[in-house]
Amino acid sequence: SVQVARSSSTRARRTDCPPRRMAAKGGKAAKAAAKAAAKPKVRKTDAKAKVMAKAKATAKAKAKSKAKADGRGLSEGLLGALNTDRPIRPVSRMCSKEADTASRPTGMPELLNPEGSKSRKVLILYTGGTLGMQALGNGTLGPIPGALGKSLRVLDELKQSRMPRCYFMEFDPILDSADMSPADWTSIARAVHHWYFEFDGFVILHGTDTMAYTASALSFMLEQLAKPVILTGAQLPIFEPISDARQNFLGAVVFAGLADISEVCLFFNGQLFRGNRAVKASASALSAFASASYPPLAELGCPIQIFRRRLREPPHGRFRLQEIHVTDVLVVWVIPGFSDDFFQPLLNSKTLKGMVLLLYGCGNAPARKAKFLGHLKRLVDSGIVIVACSQCTHGTVILEKYAVGKAFEDVGVVGGHDMTTEAAVTKLAYLLSKGLSPVEVRKSMSESLRGELTTEASCFTISEPVSGLSSL
Repeated sequence: SVQVARSSSTRARRTDCPPRRMAAKGGKAAKAAAKAAAKPKVRKTDAKAKVMAKAKATAKAKAKSKAKADGRGLSEGLLGALNTDRPIRPVSRMCSKEADTASRPTGMPELLNPEGSKSRKVLILYTGGTLGMQALGNGTLGPIPGALGKSLRVLDELKQSRMPRCYFMEFDPILDSADMSPADWTSIARAVHHWYFEFDGFVILHGTDTMAYTASALSFMLEQLAKPVILTGAQLPIFEPISDARQNFLGAVVFAGLADISEVCLFFNGQLFRGNRAVKASASALSAFASASYPPLAELGCPIQIFRRRLREPPHGRFRLQEIHVTDVLVVWVIPGFSDDFFQPLLNSKTLKGMVLLLYGCGNAPARKAKFLGHLKRLVDSGIVIVACSQCTHGTVILEKYAVGKAFEDVGVVGGHDMTTEAAVTKLAYLLSKGLSPVEVRKSMSESLRGELTTEASCFTISEPVSGLSSL
């Protein structure tokens, strides 16, 4: 029995660990067999995972090479800084007629303040404007590519650990805001959409002249927005010894990186406005913007005050981008004694899609001009959407309040309530770009989509004499 046990244990030992002389006799074949036996068996699931990983790596390499060729890809270092392992595609190009002239972000986001908080990241998009301009030597101001980024990199305020980490991207070409077009709005919106999940907030440096138009347009184009997008600029360049640029820039960064805001805003001179409520009120004062129909969302002071009840509620849907490509919208400012013949060529227009009528007071215009009303009716019947807004800074359009205004409502003109001209124009272009019917556009123009209008006006009616009033 002892011999049997010893022989069985010897067989087991030979099976588990073959002696060296067996391997020597077998030569290369024995070595290959032993090596194959030592390898763990690969399961089908493991093999499938390896194939998928290999395919993913190949796709990632192709995306990186494509991004590098396009000149706007991310380096490995930046991929790590943004805490993402997926390839970042370059911002897609536009297919509109103005695509060749539209300004686009170039290069890759550059970290301005490594000392900033790692928990919050803000992307700064520099599109142009006075904030980054310098004296050109001929008495004029103009942008110099690369100069603003260098200036922001040495700001002491950004180097504090309480500030969010700021990444900087410069558009090419750098535009004066007077040159901004819907194609440039689309380029900015695409940049925000492209980087949306990589950053906690966005700051858009913009010229002041058309900043209210861009802010209104972005508020509609960025649907289901759940992060702050703050536009700001300056009346004086940041390179000047006395300038409002520094405060405006730092305030925008603070609200974009540290505040829980779910809308497009405009920050200027210590006040944060809803983007589609702001208008440029002064060409020279440092308090260049105002919001007559809606109070500020926040104020920069000691301490910083955020009026949360005035903010929009966070959305429940998925963030998406709706581009504006229909721009056949006309603005008409009504004046006393205007000629009705002005509207005659519009009746034969095959491109006009919408019109914003700026009327007197709360929506009044000369109703006794039957020819004028007839032109408006024919325009409405042809599918053109006409929206009435007020020429006044304060107040709202109530077409049914006076008989002259009711006449416009009867021919199909839609009241724009207290919308600004900037909001009415961009909202109309946005709805037309969605491919809605004229009936659907008219309905949506009288509704609040992004907090751009107030549908109900508070009125005080005296029904009975009150003490102190009866003697008047």
